[in-house]
Amino acid sequence: MLICPHCGVPLMRKEKALCCENGHSFDIARSGYCNLLQSSRSGDHTGDSKEMVMARRKFLDRGYYAGLAEGLCQQVGRLAEGNTAVHFVDAGCGEGYYTRQMVQTLQQQGRLAQGIGIDISKSATQYAARRDQHTQYITGSVFHMPLKKQCADIICSIFAPTPGEEFHRILKKDGKVLCVVPGAEHLWELKSAIYDIPYKNREEKHQLDGFRLSEKRKIIYPVHIDNPADIRTLFAMTPYAHRTPKKGMERLHALQELEVTLSFLLLCFEPEREQ
Repeated sequence: MLICPHCGVPLMRKEKALCCENGHSFDIARSGYCNLLQSSRSGDHTGDSKEMVMARRKFLDRGYYAGLAEGLCQQVGRLAEGNTAVHFVDAGCGEGYYTRQMVQTLQQQGRLAQGIGIDISKSATQYAARRDQHTQYITGSVFHMPLKKQCADIICSIFAPTPGEEFHRILKKDGKVLCVVPGAEHLWELKSAIYDIPYKNREEKHQLDGFRLSEKRKIIYPVHIDNPADIRTLFAMTPYAHRTPKKGMERLHALQELEVTLSFLLLCFEPEREQ
């Protein structure tokens, strides 16, 4: 499934590197991930830091988002029905919490599953590879994925960018895209505690360029968080963390425990049929 980010020809594994016929070579780290991010496209953005990745790992390991993971595994299993071999791509995989479980689900169903997780954060892909020996983790941009045309049966995007044109390029004609976005009530109690005038997330019609929405499913449940550090990590996982005023941050740090609603929309897209 992988191609050289420089010349676009297939990559083959040779000992501890991925190599192409034109002489480009990319070392596979001891942990198992490979950096295929072109420096000209990385800019100043390198994704989540090591500290953020570790904090999110600890948060997710406590099981707060286990309900979402379970729903994703069920959905991926259904999308793979009829396929004995499944090429799966998690675009924006982070530290691989969901990736690992979805690939395991496909394998437990008896399918030959080839999984690839891509994230722009080197720290995230490094950690993901250490925990998951069944998936190839790549440091790269979801806007320029080092993948062959029409190679993926399923693309998953969880709270990550969704470049429709790039998804269309790598997805098979009968493939599926599974996206996760926040539901209306997601983190309502947390936002109410921090902001004077909180707003619910919009659940208007979601679109993905070049695709049609074929299915929408909602997952909603409450969790109790009694660890102040976990509350701050949860907040740091949201877009609000970068634009909250000082007063709101003071309220956040004053929270000692929280009963909060988690709400997610699972959106399934299929390529639009050519006329």
